This record gives sequence, structure tokens and C-alpha cells, in this order.
Amino acid sequence: MSEGMETLRLLYIAMGPGIAIAVFIYYSDKWEREPKKLAIKCFFLGGLAVFPAYYFEGVAEQVIGMQALQDESSPLFWPKTLLYAFLGVALAEEFCKFLFLKGFVFDEQEFNEPFDGIIYGGLVGCGFATVENIMYVLPHGHEVGILRMLTAVPGHAFFGIILGYFMGRAKFSLNGARHLMHGLFVVVALHGIYNTAAFSNTTWSIYLIFAIIFLGIYLGLKAKREMEKLATVIEFSAKQYFPLKGRRKKVPLYLKDIRCLLSKGKLVPEDNLIDRKSGKVKSIREIFSSKIISQYKRLPKTPFCGMPVNLFMVFYQVTFGLYLYFWFLGNYRDFTSYKKLKLNPELLALGLFIFTILPYFFYGVIQNALGVREVNPVVDISFNLAVAAIETAFLYVQFQIFSGFLKNKLANPFSVPVVILGFFVLSAFKKVLPTTIPFYLFWEMVLILFQGGVLAIVQRDLNLYWKFENERTGSVHCA
Repeated sequence: MSEGMETLRLLYIAMGPGIAIAVFIYYSDKWEREPKKLAIKCFFLGGLAVFPAYYFEGVAEQVIGMQALQDESSPLFWPKTLLYAFLGVALAEEFCKFLFLKGFVFDEQEFNEPFDGIIYGGLVGCGFATVENIMYVLPHGHEVGILRMLTAVPGHAFFGIILGYFMGRAKFSLNGARHLMHGLFVVVALHGIYNTAAFSNTTWSIYLIFAIIFLGIYLGLKAKREMEKLATVIEFSAKQYFPLKGRRKKVPLYLKDIRCLLSKGKLVPEDNLIDRKSGKVKSIREIFSSKIISQYKRLPKTPFCGMPVNLFMVFYQVTFGLYLYFWFLGNYRDFTSYKKLKLNPELLALGLFIFTILPYFFYGVIQNALGVREVNPVVDISFNLAVAAIETAFLYVQFQIFSGFLKNKLANPFSVPVVILGFFVLSAFKKVLPTTIPFYLFWEMVLILFQGGVLAIVQRDLNLYWKFENERTGSVHCA
């Protein structure tokens, strides 16, 4: 492979994961999508936060003394490792993200409900992860890129979601400072433990690293789910309030009306409103606090909107197929919520990730442990086909569930065997494609395009299904 093609390949390994997670986060807001300019701004702010963070890390290296971190027999190894891991790196990086979020995004008018913190915090984390990843992967190569795709990138992204969760609560709370400090403490603690494991070079460190990443993903998805429920309440709650001033003081406002007026600057979180039913005066901060989430169970089931097929194809291509994991999670969550299925979408999506990505990491570890430099081609191809089969099996189970729902609504829904076979063949070709062939990156992108095309057939039918359900229930939120 030419040097230029190898650089392009390393760039997409470095950038693809952060972009994929960013796309997933941005389209998580089903009711009131954030302005694209502000979303892009957050991503770039996260990237810019890398540079002051690296400056503080450099200062910490000089103050603490990096020599002790390289000598495990030194009596100061563990004290200095902990100090550098928590204060030199974790605090520096998370505090820079915190400052950029607080300074440039927190007071934006479009930050008009608690769930927005999830979006903006996650995008800042993805931007940070992407720029940092480029700085690591280009000089250190493919193996470092794969390892960071499994660890540092999702770590930064989901730590950003966690930080954004507390930012959202802080903006719509009477005790905002407590939530801000709580959020910063949580992400620094998680990041610090991760760094301690990474710097320790012990046999157990890799297991602790993955444990912290999975914990961060779990906490981030849990925070996101809680805020999604709150956002749904704001969108569909029947509670009404009267403003205390202005021309609208005799016109009752629903929660979604209040959210809209916040984004236009006609209301601010400090404004007081009168509850139409009880007559109590409450600030918007109080009204939008997480306490209103108790209304969620009383709301009617609401269909979702799906995703335009052309948009899905763009995301699948731009993220080099990594969007598959988030598409899988999003569809599972939609049907689980709407159909009240007893499934855990986050756990299933994490399972897909573990069984299709982690094997490559451990495959490399085993090769290094055995001192294997050249792998038997038959063994290598068999391994890749096995991973493709696992990936396809996850989708088969999902598509079988979807197909059962679609058959009752659509005249000619997609054929599960045909879609699954097409996906498996393309996935297998993509995984066994030798990197030494001319124009390797071009052929890989072609296979990703066709693979996305197969899944787009499913997305098309899902869109028709949700359209039918919205028409049946009289929902208009997908306009």
C-alpha cells in the first residue's frame, strides 16, 4: 500500500469512531433537533479543548517528574502515577471540556431543555476524542487506532455525555453549582481510574480499562435515557402555565411552548409562570427540573419518525460503517419503547460491539503473546468470516422482530433471508479484503456503500412503518 493510501486509512481509523458517535448523539434528540451550526460548533470546541489540555498536561509532567512513572521499582511510582493520572491528565482534559461547555454553550438560547446538555456535552467529547485520536494514530499506526477505537474514543464521548447530563440539570435547577461540581467530579474520577490503569503497565490494567469504558458507556446511556424521558414529557405534557408578564399572560402555554419561547429568547429560565391548575407560581427552572419525569408513565405511546434513507446512507459511508452499532441501538430502543418489549437495547448493542470488535484486539494480543509474525491465511480468513457471521446473527434476530411488526402494516416488507445473506456476503468480503491490493481504500469504501445499501432497504420499510403509525395515531411531530 502506498504511503498516501496508508495515511488516508489511518485518518479514517482515527476520525471514523468519533464522527459515528457524534452522529448518533446528534440524532438522539427526536423532538426538537438542535441547530446544525451549534452542533458543529460543539464538535470543534471539543477539538480545540485538546490544546490547552495538552499544555496543562505538559506542565504536570514537569512538576511531577515523568521519570518515576517509567520506573516501577521507584517508591514514588504509585503516588506520582495516581497524581498524574487524576490531576495531570483527567482533571486537565475534563476541566477544559467543562470550561468550553460552560463558557461557550451553557448560556445559548438553543440550550432550552435539560436533554440538550446530553447533545452538547457528547459532541464536545466526540470532538476532543477525534482530534486527540488523529494526534495518536497518525504517528503510531493501525494497532493504536484499533485500541483507541475501543477505549479512548468511546471514553471521551460518553464521559462528555455524563458531563452534559449534569450541565443540563444545572441549567434547569435551583442549585446549579452543585450539579456542575458533581458532574466534573464524576467524569474526573472515571477518567482518572482509566488513566491509572493505562499508566500502570500491569497485567490487570487492560481489564480495568475496558471495565471503566463499559461503565462509562452504561452510565452515559442511562443518563441519556433519563433525559429522553424528560424531553418526551416536555413534548407531550398537557400541563399549562400562564406567564406573569407580557402580551401572552392570558394565553396558556404547554411545556413545549415554553421550550420554544426559551429558544427565541422571549423567556429565560429565571422567569416565573403560574400553574393553570394549582395556581402556584414556579420558575421555569423548577418546572423543567427532573421532577416532571414522573409524568412519563402517564403519557400515551408515541410513534417515532425513522430516518431519511439518503441521510442514513451518508452517515453509514462517512463513518465507514461504524454507524451500524448506533443504528442497531436506535432501532432497538424505538421498538422497545413503543412496543413495550422486555429487551435491554443498550446491553444488546454493547453485546454486538463486544462480539464484533473486541475479538480483533484479543486476536492481536494472542499473536503477540505467541510471537506469531505471519498468520496462516486460512486461519485469518476463518477468523474474519466468524466475526462477520456473529455480526449478521445479531442483525438477524433484530430483523426478525422488526419483520413481525412490519408484516401487519406493509404489503411487501423486506425479506429477512435476502437482506441477511446480502449483508453477510458484503461484510465477509470487507473483512477479508487484503490491504495489499491496489486502491484498497477505494474497494473498501465501495463495499461499505453496498453494505449500507442493503441496510437502507430495512430503513426504508421502517420509515414506512413509522409513517403509518403516526397517521394512525394522528401524531404530527414528524413534520
